[in-house]
Amino acid sequence: MLTAVQQDYIEVIHRLEVEAGRGQVRVSDIAAQLGTRLPTVTRTLRKLTDLGYTCHETRAGVGLTDRGRTVASEILHRHVDLVRFLTDVLGLSPEEAEIDAGQMEHGLSGRAAQRLHELLEFIDSLTDDQRAPLDQFLSVVSTGRKDFRNLPPNRTEGWRT
Repeated sequence: MLTAVQQDYIEVIHRLEVEAGRGQVRVSDIAAQLGTRLPTVTRTLRKLTDLGYTCHETRAGVGLTDRGRTVASEILHRHVDLVRFLTDVLGLSPEEAEIDAGQMEHGLSGRAAQRLHELLEFIDSLTDDQRAPLDQFLSVVSTGRKDFRNLPPNRTEGWRT
C-alpha cells in the first residue's frame, strides 16, 4: 500500500511528465514541486522504483512505469472528483477545493472514491428541475456563518500548498 507521500510523488511525476511532454522528469523538478530536499526525493524515488512504480537511474531522469501510470491516473481522477464535489456540490472556491482535495484524497478508500464518482455522474444526469434542491442549497450556503470557528483552517496549514 502506498503512503500519502508516495502517492504525492507519483502524482507530481505524472503531472511533470504531461507538462514537459516527455517521459522523463528531473529530480530537481520533483523537489521543487514538493518543496523537498534532493536527498529526500532520491530516497523516496528509490523506494518507488523498488516497488515498481518508477524508473530511475542515478543522475538520470525519472519516469513512471505502466504500473505507476495506472496508479497516477486513479490518483488524479480521485483528486478531480473531490475538487468537483467540493466546488459544485459544497460550493467551495476552486482554491479552497484544491487544498482540501489534496488533503482528503489520501484518506479516501477506493470504494468511497468510486461512489463519489458515481454520485457526480448521477448529478450530471439530473434534469434542471431535479437539480433545483442542490442549486437552492448552493444559493444559501455559507452566508458568513461560522459554526466551526474553533477549528484551524485546515489540518496541515502550509503543508505543500
